[in-house]
Amino acid sequence: MKIDARKITSIFQDINQFRVYLIYGENTGLVRERASRLVKKIANSLNDPFLVAVLDKENHDRLVEEATALSLMGGQRAVWVRDASDNLAKKLEIFCASYLNKENLSHLDSVIVIEAGSLSTRSPLRILAEKHPLMAAIACYAETGRSLEETVHSLLGKKKISPDAFRYLLAMLGGDRILIRNEIEKLLLFVGDEAEITIEAVEQVLGDSNEYSVEDILYAVMTGQTIVADRTLNRGLKEGITLIALIRGILYLNDRMMQVRIMMEEDGLPLKSAMGKLNPPIFFKRANDFQRAMTYWNKERLLDLARQVQYLELLSKQTAVPGETLCRQFMLMIAQMVKDKKMVMNLKELFSNI
Repeated sequence: MKIDARKITSIFQDINQFRVYLIYGENTGLVRERASRLVKKIANSLNDPFLVAVLDKENHDRLVEEATALSLMGGQRAVWVRDASDNLAKKLEIFCASYLNKENLSHLDSVIVIEAGSLSTRSPLRILAEKHPLMAAIACYAETGRSLEETVHSLLGKKKISPDAFRYLLAMLGGDRILIRNEIEKLLLFVGDEAEITIEAVEQVLGDSNEYSVEDILYAVMTGQTIVADRTLNRGLKEGITLIALIRGILYLNDRMMQVRIMMEEDGLPLKSAMGKLNPPIFFKRANDFQRAMTYWNKERLLDLARQVQYLELLSKQTAVPGETLCRQFMLMIAQMVKDKKMVMNLKELFSNI
């Protein structure tokens, strides 16, 4: 069964609704966090060898054996499968078929928790999990927008943070839960007992190590800085920024630029006045970048870019080509076109060899 994001909390309250949980997505930190939480809920432990069987890639062939094994010490067992691939689909079908045979369920008390990376809509493992009544499919997407804000607020706890510092922090963070958690922990350790987190504190903790932030990449692309775009993109992809995070980021920036362009072209406002009317306001350290990007893009070009970004997202779900490859080609193509002042985009031609 495909689990809606709004129902995940209820799933964790009653883990015996399903016998198999597939947790997948590009947000590897959130995948591991949810899998760990489930395993602990099932077995009351993450490392009890009698109640938790951890199967790495080289041990996937033991899945059915472990899932049908009796608990020697009593209690419910968790079979924790990591680095899963579509090869597991058949084994899971066998396990679920055994469970549906209600003659004897005494040896089928284990719950399987599976961690996987990004799975396309055509993935046999994902299709099985989304459709089978005994299986739950939980997607873990890169955290952006309101989801990212809620995560950061949660990790900050009761610690106060200034509005400018919060906006800058969001701009610096990627979309992976582990990376976000690590950066927040460093920040909290740095500020210690200070009453409030300031923008200066965020800059000192995150500034040196985040040349690869999503906004750095996007502004370099949108202003035709090909060398900067290539450097920040390479580092960002190595550090965990995902194709989806970049797609969401460029659509958000595109929408903000479109709002300003409409106010300029239809209401006759000067650029700075139109920028000042945006809500939320542009972070002051990005104002010059935003203003520069606006000189390259009119309404027609922004509309075309939005269409092409949506095509890229569709393409990423329909091909086996790694998201990093698609992302690199697309971003550098846009940067080069802006630099050359050739604003005609044709992704189908660009990716015709896929």
